[in-house]
Amino acid sequence: MKFCLLSTEPDHPEKNHINNWATIMGGTIYNGPFCDQENNEIDYDYFDRFDLIMVALRQELIDTAINVTQRSKAKTVIFLDREVDYYTTHTLRDLQAKMVELLNIADAVAVIHDESIELFETLTCRPVGLVGLPFPLERVRRLCPPVQKQPEIELGSVSGRNALFNLTAMAEIGMPCVVDMQDQLEMNYFQPIRKYVPFPPIRFRQNSSGWDYYMTQANYSLLGLHLDCRYAWGRLPVECAALRMPCVAPPSLFTQKILFPDLCVTHHDIQGAVTLVNRLVSNAKFYEEAVSYAESQLKFFSYEETKKRLFNLIS
Repeated sequence: MKFCLLSTEPDHPEKNHINNWATIMGGTIYNGPFCDQENNEIDYDYFDRFDLIMVALRQELIDTAINVTQRSKAKTVIFLDREVDYYTTHTLRDLQAKMVELLNIADAVAVIHDESIELFETLTCRPVGLVGLPFPLERVRRLCPPVQKQPEIELGSVSGRNALFNLTAMAEIGMPCVVDMQDQLEMNYFQPIRKYVPFPPIRFRQNSSGWDYYMTQANYSLLGLHLDCRYAWGRLPVECAALRMPCVAPPSLFTQKILFPDLCVTHHDIQGAVTLVNRLVSNAKFYEEAVSYAESQLKFFSYEETKKRLFNLIS
């Protein structure tokens, strides 16, 4: 099958990202935002060479995706790989209307969270199904052999909408943590708050080398924590499972409820998160049982199983 991912990011190294679809399908990525720029005439016949086009839907791709779907002969699946709020709240109203048009002219709609299926089934007459992201487990296991874990928590975020939940939990836990800093703004956000809240030591990992470096360094952490309020896929829980460590997070993250059902807390349950972290740190049996269960579920995220869900959806 000749495969094309219509995306907003041209590179596709094998990592925990939607662009990994191009890797596992042996396909290519087409940088969508350049399609309809002024003085850039697109030959939409180009897309006829493919059997399947996956659209990683973003606001800036909606018009392009409609054109590709209408003008090419390829089968098209719309991939909604962000939280539902992105499409229902943060997408401009005129683009929401076009998005609904797109959902109804494509061949299928793939989502990353089972909680969003009912909504999108109402918006389209096309098949809607949970597909998810293919996780490069074999690559991670080559990069990250078992190591001696350090008494340090891998924190999902210290900025953005979930920052205060994570930081409050860390203040209550009192255990050192580390966060992969993507932008200096994260440090600028954190520093004024620590003047008033007794945070434990937080190490900001300066990372200019990308996901591989992040995974090799996160491998030394004892466990992960991310009190995320979104109904999203959840990258941290599956990364933790691949690194043989538990993760405490809400069941609103799809990967969390599959991999770590006994370590689920709502994003605002600070004391619940503290209790679970303390139990993991003090109870070796509980820790190992959580890791062992997660490893038994990792097959769900494998290339083979993820591709199977996609093929079942478009067949």
